[in-house]
Amino acid sequence: MSAFGARGTGKTAWCRQEIERQLRAMKVPRLLVWDFKHDPGLEGVGQPVHTINDLARLAKAPSFRLRYMVDHTKDVHEQFKLFCLIAWIAGCLLMFVDELPEVTQASRAPAEWRRCVNVGRDYVQAGQRKWLAILAAGQRLAETDKSFIDNCDVVHCGRLGAGDARTLGSMWGADPKRFVALPDLHWIEKRASSIELVQGVLTFGDGKKTTNKAAKKAAAKKVRPPRSAP
Repeated sequence: MSAFGARGTGKTAWCRQEIERQLRAMKVPRLLVWDFKHDPGLEGVGQPVHTINDLARLAKAPSFRLRYMVDHTKDVHEQFKLFCLIAWIAGCLLMFVDELPEVTQASRAPAEWRRCVNVGRDYVQAGQRKWLAILAAGQRLAETDKSFIDNCDVVHCGRLGAGDARTLGSMWGADPKRFVALPDLHWIEKRASSIELVQGVLTFGDGKKTTNKAAKKAAAKKVRPPRSAP
């Protein structure tokens, strides 16, 4: 699954909701988060971890919710390779990669990440059958690993710039203006199992907290999603 959109569109809030939904569906919750920018919007999603060694050690537990705080004083790309390797070895988990375009490009990505994407649905590691569920987010679709996009079951997007809107419009056979004109918290979604596009508005349950001001405003007004659109 992937989520794209400009700042303020509710991308991080949607990802948090999806993370919680998937973890509830697991018999034993296991989560690894790549937090590139130490995003305040991800506070509480998992235990902060500041070194790769600690991440590898903690990911050996039967259950975990770990949020790796990327160390920008060291090689970020090397850290990402190790993050993906840890996810692969641990297996049977949800991995969330925020700001994916910072560590992949449209036509280039680390081998460790490609293996997670291309083989991770069902594989055998150390004699055990394992799987990976992957959720990633970014602002620019055009700067993101194309292999990952092609493998996504769901592509979720908020408002996009003109270039990305043209790219997505071409992929989905839709008018790019639909993506450019989306208000904050409004989204369009495409599932691999359907040719239709679904459009809606991000909402929050009673008592839910968010650092996004627009999200708080929308929640206060009890904004409801419209019906699905073609």
